[in-house]
Amino acid sequence: MADNPPPKIAIETPEQATIQPLKHAEKSGNVTVFCGHMFNAGSEAEAALARRVHEELDRLEISVGYGPLACGADIVIAEALIERGAELNVVLPFAEEDFIEVSVECGGPEWRARFEACRDAANTVNFATPGAYVGDDNQFAYNTLFAMGLAALRAQEIGGEAFQLAVVSDSFKSFSTTGIAGTQADMRLWQSLGRETVVIPAGAVPRDLKFPPKPEFTGGTRREIRSIIFADYKGFSRIGERELPDFMNVVMGRIAQVLHDFGDHVEFRNTWGDAIYAVIDEPKTAAAIALALQDELADLPAGLIPDGAVAGMRTGVHYGPIWVGTDRITGNRLWYGGEVNRTARIEPVTPVGGVYCTESFAAALLMDDCSNCKFTPVGRVRLPKNYGELDLFRLERAATPGL
Repeated sequence: MADNPPPKIAIETPEQATIQPLKHAEKSGNVTVFCGHMFNAGSEAEAALARRVHEELDRLEISVGYGPLACGADIVIAEALIERGAELNVVLPFAEEDFIEVSVECGGPEWRARFEACRDAANTVNFATPGAYVGDDNQFAYNTLFAMGLAALRAQEIGGEAFQLAVVSDSFKSFSTTGIAGTQADMRLWQSLGRETVVIPAGAVPRDLKFPPKPEFTGGTRREIRSIIFADYKGFSRIGERELPDFMNVVMGRIAQVLHDFGDHVEFRNTWGDAIYAVIDEPKTAAAIALALQDELADLPAGLIPDGAVAGMRTGVHYGPIWVGTDRITGNRLWYGGEVNRTARIEPVTPVGGVYCTESFAAALLMDDCSNCKFTPVGRVRLPKNYGELDLFRLERAATPGL
């Protein structure tokens, strides 16, 4: 008698997810992601700038906007979007009160009321990360990429074009110490993607900005923006003692080979029991790894699927700023932080055999020009252990090139 073929792992419906459909207002026209220099309020130059902003929004037929609400250009553009009846989507890099202190009130106390009015009128308020400001320019750079990805996704959705609006001051001075954040960095990033930036001169707006002191890092720790993969094997606790060596050899062996095949793109990897944690250098490579893991684990020995149980790998993928430093116990390099913890909460709500990714990963993937994978909205999903809700996407291999 021929041997029975190994069972196939079917993608199941997640048991622990409370899913709500994604909702957007029906819109047509074009989309903008905006940025610009900060400045003090109330000058004649500001009123002239507001008129120029309105003219560009009209010319470009902008119906949807994405961006932060720093004092100066951001708020002027947001107010103009609201006045023309466009949809405003606010994208903040970290906790709101920290953002107000660092990026709103630095231009004077008058801006706070205008910030709050725009926030309250916005269609959505998105946080690239919900945590505190830690003095890291990567937090602003990550927020920029997130906002750009959201704008590009929305332009695809409504069949329009995505433009960057950038307000540039006559008296340019960069307040970034690293060069990875700020208006000029935002413009370079957008244009490097082959997209159009529309520059609006700010005029002679005053720029007497007063920033609070930055928090300082200690112990050689730094921050980097990376892709994060978490996976675990549902049904592992029901695998018998005799089958555990098979699990280690087959399941973990296949995973190890996939990670090995991608070489130095895998900057960190760890495992405990049935769980896998990996840090990947770029989004499209992380997507390729996640889908390769899915392919390699599509069929497994029967003994690794307990009778009457659904068993197999669940994979969550995220993209965000991570701390990297030294593990004080082992002496090894360690990647850690809130975004790592967030990724670990995605895989429990992911169906067996499937890959779920966050909205920020989908946005980064779009910016990374990934052509061999696609992502489909799942909805808004409540995460376990009081980690809130996230808009999640199912990540799959594209049948044809293009997203």
